[in-house]
Amino acid sequence: MDNLFISLIILLGVFIQSLSGFGLGLTVMPLLTLLIDVRIASPLMNLIALLTLLIISVYYRKTLKVKAILGLIIASSIAIPFGVYFLKNFNQTIMLTLLGMVVLGYALYSLLEFPLPLIHSKKWGYGFAFCSGLLSGAYNTGGPPIVIYGSCRQWTPEQFKTNLNFFFFCNVIIVLINHFLQNNFTPEVLQLFLRNIPIIFMGLVLGFFLSNKVNLLLFRKLVLILLVMAGLQLLIKVILSY
Repeated sequence: MDNLFISLIILLGVFIQSLSGFGLGLTVMPLLTLLIDVRIASPLMNLIALLTLLIISVYYRKTLKVKAILGLIIASSIAIPFGVYFLKNFNQTIMLTLLGMVVLGYALYSLLEFPLPLIHSKKWGYGFAFCSGLLSGAYNTGGPPIVIYGSCRQWTPEQFKTNLNFFFFCNVIIVLINHFLQNNFTPEVLQLFLRNIPIIFMGLVLGFFLSNKVNLLLFRKLVLILLVMAGLQLLIKVILSY
């Protein structure tokens, strides 16, 4: 039964990512950690994201401008090893609490639609990207800082899809190297990933097919509500474990 739920979670996350350009890690990680250990969920999420973001980046390659996000990729890459180290060496309860707070905080912040300042200098992006790298290394949830930065820079919807997906793809490669060096790709992780490759392709095809047929603003609100529920459930799980 757990394997079925894991596949459904992966299908949902990949579908959301291919449709809206974000949300894969934020959706999948908190839900997976309700079923499996975070030290299994994180490297598994890394492999899922690698395949998903590779295909999406190829799909949107014609509108990609690497120069616009190259500095962000470098800043994030510096932070990723620290995030992977925290995952392996910190108490799991602390890690799950932080993950729940990140997911819940981002979802509530976005739902309440607080006004964001306009950022003119690209230098601010390095700080946002560094925070994104820490979250990517630990949880594969580097989206919130870089999404907030993109909003402050007033990226267009097209820029969000192309810039974010390529940024996350580069992050995923660095995270993968660090997980490999930390021996986090256990046989259980690899087995779960291989079993769900068809599910990943199903989610991608569904997202691409519906990308021009769904009200993205309404869909985004539904995703954020789902993230609020996932974050709350994760924090409740931590509290009940004491």
